Amino acid sequence: MDADQQRTRETRYVWIVVGVALVAALATVLLLFRNQGLVANAGDPYAYGQIAHGFVEHGFDKLTRRAASLYPTFLSIVYRWGGNDRVVQLIQCLFHVGTCALVFTMGRDIYNARTGLIAGLFCAVHPMLLRYVGDLHMENWLTFWVTVTVWRAVRFYRRPTSANGVWLGVVGMIATLSKGIVLPFLVIYAGVWLVRSLRKSKGAPSTLPAVIALGVTMVIMVAPWTYRNYRTSGRFVLLTPGTPDAFLRGYIFTRLEFATLQKPPYIDAENESNALFRRIATESGTTWELDEVADDDNNGREMKRMIIEHPFETIRKVVVGMFTFWYEMTSLRNSLVPGILALANWILAFVGWKRARSEGRPAWLLLLPIVVLNIFVAALVPLGRYSVPILPCLSVLAAFGVDTLLERRKPKAALSPVPS
Repeated sequence: MDADQQRTRETRYVWIVVGVALVAALATVLLLFRNQGLVANAGDPYAYGQIAHGFVEHGFDKLTRRAASLYPTFLSIVYRWGGNDRVVQLIQCLFHVGTCALVFTMGRDIYNARTGLIAGLFCAVHPMLLRYVGDLHMENWLTFWVTVTVWRAVRFYRRPTSANGVWLGVVGMIATLSKGIVLPFLVIYAGVWLVRSLRKSKGAPSTLPAVIALGVTMVIMVAPWTYRNYRTSGRFVLLTPGTPDAFLRGYIFTRLEFATLQKPPYIDAENESNALFRRIATESGTTWELDEVADDDNNGREMKRMIIEHPFETIRKVVVGMFTFWYEMTSLRNSLVPGILALANWILAFVGWKRARSEGRPAWLLLLPIVVLNIFVAALVPLGRYSVPILPCLSVLAAFGVDTLLERRKPKAALSPVPS
């Protein structure tokens, strides 16, 4: 196949992915989401819209873990420009389409066009990705920006220039300001390249300027956000409060009765967690949820106590959380879908990984964000919806596994007869 035919085929593939993703997202928003009963369809379960309307009316006047996220700021911009929740849903359809298009691009660039097509279609109809298009959860927004970040990391790998370092820093910090759990991936990725730059062979071009550009951009992006947090609360808060809260909830949500879905985590575990935080606040002479920064201080002391006095319980929580991260939802029925899909994708990803190793393809670019987020979220509160942002990466790995199986099914070319 010549270059023109290859480009034509790839253009056709990406339009297929975009078309399927757009139809699936619009069908979810306009037809399916409000008329189904499998998952909650309240529209704004965590009051992001309410927070955003507060920004429009009063500005940023209180530091909370949700208000300090970039997502309600995005919503407030839509509202300021005259939009409403329906407009947000339609924009989130475009985020879903963009995520799928980027997945195609990564699959093509790391593996081949067919892998990109399969991965893009996986994501286009993935129920976990579509589930968050129809309401004001952060996951749709965050998934898009995490995927953009990984895509830029792939571009940086191909050409580690200062310009690509800046671009990666910008989009990576947009994802990080949306949810701080993305920051460890950026730091580790930058660390990998820093080590590479220091160990480069003599005469090879230095990648150190690109790494420095990445680091400086990250600092420039986060500094105004941290300053805003300080001006609002009077305390240094790098991104958002809430880490001790999540860490302590993890002890409860990973207990056997919740990890095995014998009891509903989002009801019983949530109620038990809230009772714990009310007790901690009362013992500290405060009222829970009156000031989230003060709650952070109180919960932080309890978090340190648990780590020091109950190290094996902490280890148990993290190990169990590595698995609950992939499936734990509101009920057993709701948890089966992400759990089965994750297991199937990992099996296919392993098939593709073996081939990628033999062919020298950089599968680590996709594995690194998956593993880092899995570990760090497992150390906090590992719920199934927190795996959504890295499902596109896993889909690319799984798609290459499908491509590998398809290659094995091809009939081997007949041997040419040996002339006598």
